[in-house]
Amino acid sequence: MSGTAGGSAENTSWEGASKAAELSGKVTYMHSGDDYEREMYANVFKSYQKYAPNVEIEQMYVPSDYSTKLKTLATADNLPDLFWASESTVKDYNDAGMLANMNDMLAEYPQLTEDIIDGVLDFGNIDGNQVAFPKDWTSYVMYINRDLFAEAGVEVPTNDWTVEDYKEIAAKLTQKRDDGTVDVYGTAVNNYRADWINWMGNYGAEWFKDGKSNLSSPEALEGLKVMSDVIEAGSAPSPGSVSSTGDSEDRLFIIGKVAMYPSGRWVIPSFRSECDFEWEALEMPKGTTRSCPFICSMVCISDKSENKDIAANVLSYQMSDEGLKLVMESALSLPVYSDLMKDESFVNTPPSADAFINSAEYLGSSSQLAVSKTGKWAEYNSMIVAALSDAFEGNTTIEEAVSKIDEQANSTLFN
Repeated sequence: MSGTAGGSAENTSWEGASKAAELSGKVTYMHSGDDYEREMYANVFKSYQKYAPNVEIEQMYVPSDYSTKLKTLATADNLPDLFWASESTVKDYNDAGMLANMNDMLAEYPQLTEDIIDGVLDFGNIDGNQVAFPKDWTSYVMYINRDLFAEAGVEVPTNDWTVEDYKEIAAKLTQKRDDGTVDVYGTAVNNYRADWINWMGNYGAEWFKDGKSNLSSPEALEGLKVMSDVIEAGSAPSPGSVSSTGDSEDRLFIIGKVAMYPSGRWVIPSFRSECDFEWEALEMPKGTTRSCPFICSMVCISDKSENKDIAANVLSYQMSDEGLKLVMESALSLPVYSDLMKDESFVNTPPSADAFINSAEYLGSSSQLAVSKTGKWAEYNSMIVAALSDAFEGNTTIEEAVSKIDEQANSTLFN
């Protein structure tokens, strides 16, 4: 990947600059996110139009309920020229015949795939056709409050720590008042796909196997039990108890009520602006192995777009070094290119970049990829969240929860 600041083909190595100057027309670009992302992509489009003065990009920013609005537009057969879809919903839109085949676009713009991280294209590839392109990704890491470690006299672990280390440290960091109520929790648990995909993956679990839900497998169960174990030990609040107070786990970390917090890179801007203590990021603790979930928004081009050539050119610029630099400076996400992962201009600090760089080496899993290709992720995810919630709130055991998930999913979704 390459591209330097400029506004013409003569002073940039972005491969699409010459064509951009010849293009004329309008495209719509729909995306979600917070105000950081609205501003970031406004800057990307403004910068692009220095190369393409006769192209107009209409930014369709959707701050909330993005998936519902996208589905509404799809139902009305009125999708934008470019839009985001999660890695788990690409199959749905492709099966409906709504996504343009990008194979020729990738051939026209070879920089799009140079140095790309192994495996990330697979999530947008259906039956050999690239129908969605990964715009970025976010590593899942463990954020730690160094001040709380120091107060508790606990040594900060290194990236080679284990799940056993994690549980012991979480217990040591948990602070209780005289009446037994917890003042500071050692860690937190999110009932969110990235969390349980990560924990199961760290035990090498094939949690979706041969087209079936397989959360009852010993490896998957061992990973999920890490989450239930820290709740049962009193080292983490249950997700339900946190949400019932109107709080969130990341807010508890920010105010110093949680010492370790597993999450993605998207929390960094708020941590940088709000945390009044020293904090750091570590790789998630190792089980029998390591696996990092692939959490990504994919860029799609509508099959009915009348300006696919412009859409492809815009995508090429967005993924150039010049375009990506405008996005990555906020630290909300990570580049999908191996060379840029090692460049502090794109993976900036704090926190230190090691955990993020390392996790790119074990990104994604066969189970996550397989279930994303079923087109039934939304329903499956809802089943998992509901059953795990019962276990995390103490209404059932984790063993009973995974058995329920497998039985329900395999009799209704994957039968």
